[in-house]
Amino acid sequence: MANDRKKPAFGSLQPQIDDILQWNDLPADAFDGASKEERINFIQERKSVSYWKDAWRRLKKNTVAMVALAIIIILALFAFVGPVFVPYTYKQMVRGSESLHPWHYSYEDRQKINDYLAEHNKTEVLSVDEMIEQARAEAEAEGRKFSKIDEAKIRAQANVTQEAAEPAAEEVTEQDAIEELKLKKKLFGYSEEELERKANGEKVFPHVFGTDDQGRDIMVRVMVGARVSIIVGICAALLVLVIGAIYGSISGYCGGMVDAVMQRIVEIIYSVPEMLIILLLSATLKPALETFQNSGDGFFQGMVTLLGPNLISMFIAFGLLYWVTMSRIIRGQILQLKQQEYVTAAKALGAKGGRIIRKHLLPNCIGQIITTTFLQIPSAIFLESFLSFVGVGVSAPLTSLGSMCSEALSGLSTFPYRLFIPAFILSILILSLNLFGDGLRDALDPRLKK
Repeated sequence: MANDRKKPAFGSLQPQIDDILQWNDLPADAFDGASKEERINFIQERKSVSYWKDAWRRLKKNTVAMVALAIIIILALFAFVGPVFVPYTYKQMVRGSESLHPWHYSYEDRQKINDYLAEHNKTEVLSVDEMIEQARAEAEAEGRKFSKIDEAKIRAQANVTQEAAEPAAEEVTEQDAIEELKLKKKLFGYSEEELERKANGEKVFPHVFGTDDQGRDIMVRVMVGARVSIIVGICAALLVLVIGAIYGSISGYCGGMVDAVMQRIVEIIYSVPEMLIILLLSATLKPALETFQNSGDGFFQGMVTLLGPNLISMFIAFGLLYWVTMSRIIRGQILQLKQQEYVTAAKALGAKGGRIIRKHLLPNCIGQIITTTFLQIPSAIFLESFLSFVGVGVSAPLTSLGSMCSEALSGLSTFPYRLFIPAFILSILILSLNLFGDGLRDALDPRLKK
């Protein structure tokens, strides 16, 4: 029957297909339709992943961001876990350990240096008084009297000998002894008292980064300073996130006159100098905070004592001024998303504006929110360090990386490591946060999907 015959796959094109098969030496069924089994095997199924898993997959491919993340984790452990293993506190003054360098010699090497100096700098020439005493003892041993004339002869002879003597050899210095003994400095500084205790078998924790001029351990102060900087950066970023997200989402969702008025307020805030506001707040709030601090012994009084008026003023400035960039970014995202169909459907079902913003709009711009918030952390850390450097940041005895750099300027030529160590930690921290923030932005952007 005609229906039993196999119909050509391409109808009227069959003669041309036959020529192509013959010319290219292809099998006869090369252009036949695929069977159901072949079509199933051809489709490569891909496991469905969530938004966050897909973002993590893209982030792992960014080598620079992952290295930056590893450095951030190491610095966080250094700042928050490190002080637990150090027996000193950031404000403890260790007597006899003032101005220690990070690199010192061990107790055994110090003994070798002292013995070498004593051996090579000793002199065999007796003084005039020693010569007189020696001559008097010899005279008494011989049973004769040692007269004033004998003493005068000895003094005259000593003067002549001293004038005729060759110039004394140059004294051997400590550096000469070190080079001759081929000694190397060991990491970890100890005071002379601590070296003695260590030689007697007592366990003494070393001053890895040395000490300052008050005997405070620099390493634990750097740890606490990095901790303060990180905490200030995270708290400021969260404060900016909350205020900016609320303000920007309301402005973008309402639109019209409400949006226009709210954006004019943002533009006015942009024109306000932040440093001036922080300084004015610090000067204005200081008397009131000191009065509140002395009014009792509660939790809030302790927090005011710990933070100080300068740091509190900085947080207030963040709450007043630094959220405007976050609000503009979220406003732009809300303006795009509120025209989507799911927002129209939510309105049709009777959902109010607050619920639409909370349940539909903000979750769909979470990538921009997280990225902007994370990039706000290094900016806040830099601002806190700068204010502490100029003296309007954290209050003593609390320390930060900026205040440590400021304290180190007075002894820069003598103790440069006091400046270089906290400055290096601060630079690495800010650089790593910025690099990881850039990688996070690329990973959370669906348009850059790879």
